[in-house]
Amino acid sequence: MAAAPSPTGSATFLNTTSLFCRILFLLLLFFLSASSSAAAVSVDVEVKGVEDALRDNILSRLKIFLHKDSRRLTAYEIRRLHRQAEADIGKALAPFGYYAPTVVGDLTQEGEKWKAVYTVSQGEPVRVTAVRVETEGQGREEMTAAAKAFPLRIDDVLDQSIYEKGKKELVRSALKAGYITARFSRQELRINRERKTGEVDLVLDTGPRYMFGQTASDQEIIKPDLLARYLPYRAGEPWTPARLYELQRILYATDFFSRVSVRGDFDAARDLQIPVTVELESPEHLNRYSFGLGYATDTGARAQLEWRNRLLNTSGHKARGTLQISEFENLASFRYDIPRGDPRYDSYVLGASYRDETWEDTDTSLFSAGVSMDHGEPQFRYGVSVEARDERYDVGATSGTSRLLMPGAHAAVIWADSMLRTRNGLLIGVNLNGSAEAAGSDATFMQVVGSSKLILTPLTSWRLIGRGSLGATLVDSIEDLPPSLRFYAGGDQSVRGYEYKELGTRDSSGTVVGGRYLVVGSAELERMVSESWGVAAFFDVGNAMDDPEVDFEQGAGLGVRFRLPFGQVRVDLASAISEDGYPVRLHLSVG
Repeated sequence: MAAAPSPTGSATFLNTTSLFCRILFLLLLFFLSASSSAAAVSVDVEVKGVEDALRDNILSRLKIFLHKDSRRLTAYEIRRLHRQAEADIGKALAPFGYYAPTVVGDLTQEGEKWKAVYTVSQGEPVRVTAVRVETEGQGREEMTAAAKAFPLRIDDVLDQSIYEKGKKELVRSALKAGYITARFSRQELRINRERKTGEVDLVLDTGPRYMFGQTASDQEIIKPDLLARYLPYRAGEPWTPARLYELQRILYATDFFSRVSVRGDFDAARDLQIPVTVELESPEHLNRYSFGLGYATDTGARAQLEWRNRLLNTSGHKARGTLQISEFENLASFRYDIPRGDPRYDSYVLGASYRDETWEDTDTSLFSAGVSMDHGEPQFRYGVSVEARDERYDVGATSGTSRLLMPGAHAAVIWADSMLRTRNGLLIGVNLNGSAEAAGSDATFMQVVGSSKLILTPLTSWRLIGRGSLGATLVDSIEDLPPSLRFYAGGDQSVRGYEYKELGTRDSSGTVVGGRYLVVGSAELERMVSESWGVAAFFDVGNAMDDPEVDFEQGAGLGVRFRLPFGQVRVDLASAISEDGYPVRLHLSVG
């Protein structure tokens, strides 16, 4: 009787056979891959007869174009993709309303180089013959206007991208109005290719309107009533997610918090009111310190130290202190902000400062303290103030003191595409202040100053910058006012080509004592050569005087601008073209 095969021997034989098959398969795959690589060819694809969006969409769907640079492309694949090209082009044109295009394809070969040319005639488009866009549900009447604004009209080419955009805009309008479950109960686009007609049939069911519920937060960083004043919505107003993002942006802008999270709790919604939860975290460091160095022709070398407290207490108070030391001007100031009304824009400001300044034959030291009520929206700013001033000064051979209780008001309007790097913008501001001896001041006067700045970018990398200032003071004599309230002209920010505060009324000794009137204007053309530097040409004109009919002084020159991480460097070489010999002066500003 023959012995049965050993199970161990059978397993060994099977394993050996399996290993041999695997090796044979890998070798076969290697040679096929090498053969394919050796036979790789290329094809140039050209589409004629259509342009712009139609051509771009064809190329994005034309498979022979998408695979033209593939290393695995073979002659067989090129012929197959060429046969498929007409269908690809038809699918690419359909969304634009062209359902019966004519495509003439030509495929030629020169060696291993292939060329495919497709001449496309899109034919007559499908046009809209009926548009029915309706709304139903709780917001039916409110959404009527949005439905009527659907972008497709009868006789329009049936462009499906416009159709989809119209649908999205209709749903977006419903969401903004608080209908967050809005959906299309019917959305049909009926196309008859033979008749080249299309019908739009949409019905939007708004569903119920949801409202904002109560806003809750367990934070203790600021008082609950202060947090409530930052809310851009009120309980009972229509729900819209955009307001949540707005609240998050507002809270981050306060600089009170290191993290802000705002979310709607849909699971806790009751009676169609969605509660909002706000989570806030306090920053690790509430005090910030900064130190800077700079130089300007007007002030000389300077150093500045600043302390800023982001949040002094739970009422949202802030404080800031600044110390600046320079060759010709020193400053120490303190500011205390108290939010009021809408805390984003409204505040009471308490401030005190000491400033001493020296130029030419003038030395002045001023201590001031005051309170103001300010409103500071990005586009519109205004405020009123009361300031107590004590100034001691020497002007030439004259010395004096001035104590004033000075009420004032200011307003400004700003239009700008960017507050950091403005390409186009306009600022117009006005300041009004005065004092009266009847209120305990040493002088009676009223002063108004208007200023403006215009920035235009007519061409890429070119900016036109214009600025101007007009000032007038009603006072018996300029000597009744301290130097800080007199008008002067000349310097880096005034009429270049002249020294700082060189222009103004002069006394019998030739000392510049300032004037009651001010007129300054400037036009500058700036060309940015790169992101970090540019060149400029400018013309300045103006003067400070007691007599409005005094001639204006003029300065003109060329400059270089550098944009550095710590600020801008301005180098201007200006000539006082009103003076004999056209003297030249260098104006430098760093930081």
